[in-house]
Amino acid sequence: MRQKVKTFFHVFKQSIFPQPDYYSKIPKVSFTFSFKYFSSLIISLNLILLIFVSVKYNPGKINRFINSIIISFKEYPNELIINLRKGSLFSSYNRPYLFWGELAGKRKLYLVVDESASADKILQYHSQVLLTKKELVVNNQTSNVKYQTIPLTYFGDKTFDKKDSERLISLLTITKSLLIVIYLVVVPSLMLILPFSSFIITLFYLSIISFFIYVVFKTYFHKRIHYKKIFQVGLHAVTLPLLLDYILIIFKPSIPANFYFKPFIPSPIAFVILVAVFVFAAVYEAYESKQQNKNHHPTHHKHSI
Repeated sequence: MRQKVKTFFHVFKQSIFPQPDYYSKIPKVSFTFSFKYFSSLIISLNLILLIFVSVKYNPGKINRFINSIIISFKEYPNELIINLRKGSLFSSYNRPYLFWGELAGKRKLYLVVDESASADKILQYHSQVLLTKKELVVNNQTSNVKYQTIPLTYFGDKTFDKKDSERLISLLTITKSLLIVIYLVVVPSLMLILPFSSFIITLFYLSIISFFIYVVFKTYFHKRIHYKKIFQVGLHAVTLPLLLDYILIIFKPSIPANFYFKPFIPSPIAFVILVAVFVFAAVYEAYESKQQNKNHHPTHHKHSI
């Protein structure tokens, strides 16, 4: 086991940046070796992500969040009735209604109901959601688009009053009592779902990218190169793009709002572009490097590099 871990970290370190000394050896080793490394990388990154999420959103924090929501629903005004009719909102309140909650020890404004507000007023409220006369506005902090709007016609005709808030309190109370059970079900499920989905999605991207690079090398470099070997090199070259993607997923909320690249990362398009660049560079280093041209006596290694 210790030797396997040592081998993984050696391959991980060598795979981060495309370099001729290492990448020229990859096409000579078995495909299984590279596939096992890629699988281990996916499992490791998702395990780190799951540990981070489990610690950040532990049952204690979730319990305090639910309690704060219950308190807010208990404070829901008896006279407040919110009606949605034919895509328009009607409130019995003559002033905005603010719904608060608490997350990670910080009091946060989650919802504002303001019939007279325009969509951009969500930026003044610093709320997560704003209900105006005609729209539901969502604060979009993860994009260069500051907020998104959804017409109320999408939600049909609905009514929400004090009795509805009491029903939600009952539901949240039941959820709170089952929180540990839910946590013990969700976390193990994510241990299977996250690596599997990441595995499939990344392989899908790699298969398409490898095909285009295969065409480029056959057309412009006139190389007798196999698609499978390009794909194999890609299993290593994807190391840094995957690592950056997961680091950004974990730490993006901590990146300053005025950071120029924050709206663009992590995103599927940015990830695909980065993978394509790294795979192309890795294939070039594996087949076009000067060192590779000098070495015409390949030794076949079937287990490690």
